[in-house]
Amino acid sequence: MPGTLTVGERIVLHLGQYSKYMDSYDAPLDVSQDGIASALRISRAHAAIELKKLKENNEVIENLVHIKKGKTKRKVYFLTPAGEERASKVRAFAESEGIEVQAFLDLKKCKGPELWASLDEASREVLGQAGVFRRPFRRDALPETTISLLPTDQEGMVDLPTSLKEYGATVVDEERMRRYHSFAADYWLREGDYRERLYHLIGSGRAKEAEMLLSSKANALLATPDEDLHTIFSSVVPSERYRGKVLFAQARAALHAGELDYALERARELQASAMPGEKLNGVVMEGLVFRENGELDRAYALLVRAREDSTEASAQLECEIAETLMRAGRMPEARAVLENILAEGVREADQLEHIFYQLGMAYLRSGMAQEAVRSFSKSRGAARNKENGEIYLRLSDAYTLMGMEEKAVEYAQRAKRTRSEQVTWQGMR
Repeated sequence: MPGTLTVGERIVLHLGQYSKYMDSYDAPLDVSQDGIASALRISRAHAAIELKKLKENNEVIENLVHIKKGKTKRKVYFLTPAGEERASKVRAFAESEGIEVQAFLDLKKCKGPELWASLDEASREVLGQAGVFRRPFRRDALPETTISLLPTDQEGMVDLPTSLKEYGATVVDEERMRRYHSFAADYWLREGDYRERLYHLIGSGRAKEAEMLLSSKANALLATPDEDLHTIFSSVVPSERYRGKVLFAQARAALHAGELDYALERARELQASAMPGEKLNGVVMEGLVFRENGELDRAYALLVRAREDSTEASAQLECEIAETLMRAGRMPEARAVLENILAEGVREADQLEHIFYQLGMAYLRSGMAQEAVRSFSKSRGAARNKENGEIYLRLSDAYTLMGMEEKAVEYAQRAKRTRSEQVTWQGMR
């Protein structure tokens, strides 16, 4: 036995933790082939090869049992008496050599201080670097180590346990942490993930690149707004060159996150600018803040003021005015605004999708079901994603209003199916 542990020895030690389940009706996933591979950070194929060797040596037996919370039976593996004896010898050897056994087993059960103390400097470097990633990343992005240190799934992706990430952040110095974040920022550039790249650019201290990214990719980033995005955006300190774009993006992210005071502060900063475009954005943002706060009259007045101060027509601004009118129950006026936008000509598909959707909502809330169906259908026609669950739901509402129950059920089922597929896809990312 070398001064480290082989995969077969690690499997024996791992299974030794679950001997009590041998006679149970069901067993944990950890003793299945998938569970073993996941815990020991090896491929499923590698686990299968090593388990075959252990079975041939009569150190492991294979059973068919229910997995906890599972509906079907699966193959699981337990130690034989010979396997138990080998596990004892492996553990005794590890103790005599000063090898920290837990570092070779399930990383999810390993405590940070114990694992960190058991590693050499090269392995600590890899673990620290992995610890800055917030999302799963490709294992081959980091150097190999003498032990299977990082938990890797079947696709070769790593997602370090949160407890280890948090501990690593307490023992890595600031300079090294910035270097780790810089590496991660460049990794996500190659992967095309702007949110994660922005997060790591901030952590690395690459402030100029962070504000450049935010100012150029704000619309793409704001397609999936949440509290996390607001936190990232608000960490960017803008220079004079990018100030207007960054402040407006920060205000928009805060608005989506429900941080209205922060959004209003940024709106007022924009209005204090000497640049007409920034002033205009500040007025629009203040109007949107008042709208979210339920002050619809003030919101409408500010948005109309922005329209009057603008030197050119803005379909986006008109849509915001229409939305404000709808929230105030002024459906005919809202429809007139939207129909006027369409009459003036809109070419961008994304804008057409949004305008027709808004018009459909205005018709639906006015009880004009047939017109709503036509508008929602046109919205779907302009959409890049034809399987839009929200549009399907609104079509279902319109058909219900028309008394066409079969059609209503059909579109409601489409919406449910689409949303279910979307959740499944997101879970696989």
